[in-house]
Amino acid sequence: MIRFLGCLLLMGVGVWGQSTTGTIVGTVSDPSGLMIPGAEVLLVHPATGFERQTVSSEAGSFALPSLAPGEYRLTVKKEGFKTSERRNLNLSASETLSVGEVRLEVGSPSESVTVTAEGATVQTASAERAGLVTSSQVASLTIRGRNVTTLLQLLPGVVDTSDRSAIDRGYGYNIQGGRANSTNVTLDGMTAVDIGNNNSGTVAVGMDAVAEVKVLLTNYTAEYGRMAGGNVQLVTKSGSRQFHGMGSYFKRHEQFNANNFFNNMTGLPKPRTRLNVYSYNIGGPVTIPKLFNTNRENLYFFWSQEFQRQMITSAARTVRVPTAIERAGDFSRSFDVNGTLIPIYDPLAAAGSTRVRFPGNAVPASRLTPLGKSVLNLFPL
Repeated sequence: MIRFLGCLLLMGVGVWGQSTTGTIVGTVSDPSGLMIPGAEVLLVHPATGFERQTVSSEAGSFALPSLAPGEYRLTVKKEGFKTSERRNLNLSASETLSVGEVRLEVGSPSESVTVTAEGATVQTASAERAGLVTSSQVASLTIRGRNVTTLLQLLPGVVDTSDRSAIDRGYGYNIQGGRANSTNVTLDGMTAVDIGNNNSGTVAVGMDAVAEVKVLLTNYTAEYGRMAGGNVQLVTKSGSRQFHGMGSYFKRHEQFNANNFFNNMTGLPKPRTRLNVYSYNIGGPVTIPKLFNTNRENLYFFWSQEFQRQMITSAARTVRVPTAIERAGDFSRSFDVNGTLIPIYDPLAAAGSTRVRFPGNAVPASRLTPLGKSVLNLFPL
């Protein structure tokens, strides 16, 4: 009975992550600049048909919170004024986007004024500094290592210290001069950093499943204060009212590479570097004609998979092996790169911190054991 009650309690425990939703704010005014209260504000997400309504306050302001990242259309109506419509409002993760002052012209609500394009948006609704890698950049820019976080080095204040030609899903960048292990990384609002070292990921996400990457650099709210440094937010794609799919193939092969200088000098071939990545995704509405979600406005799905096959050999290295006289214990002609004799000390003759060199820098034959000779024979001449 106690176990049963314990299970019920655990089932009732909620888990909250950091929010990736945003807010759109603005004000409504008349041609003279006076604020208009009670104006009807309608926000539509064209991709899914999602709608959110509110009215302007006594001060003419409005706020539409808890919005998923994406492109929106804003419509403002008031009796005695023309309808105003703003299109192509791109809201990123955890952003407070201000549309500024929506000025209504005198006329009939059946008439409308549509703004389809505006200049670059200046952040005036919050004090945070943030950088954004958009969905078009994620889709268009080729990354050798297929790690979407490589794109973060495009943002000001972010320094990537990792080898991004390697095939991995790790994190290794410094934000605003902070340490790499002080950066928090979330995937759709859930922390994706290994809390054991704060320097690697617990989940891997394919590039083709990522909609955008946002970095909160400085002055962000306490909601994102889990770590001392920046906050990286990975936002995955979602389904929409229309079915969409994609298939891709990514290949790396040494046949496309140039050999390095040292391999050419020693006559070695190019090291094997082969990577084959197969990826696909599909998304759309969950609907049953004439029975469920017929308007395609309530339930959606998105599925993505990525398969990797790689064959990579370690680069050839040049190492020094014992010469014939060194195998016999004679190190009188063993010099370093600066021409200095390499001293050989007798480990059995050391007295405290004082080390004693073998006479003539040679190890006596009596000190060479059969086991030692067998080990030396494992090295090529």
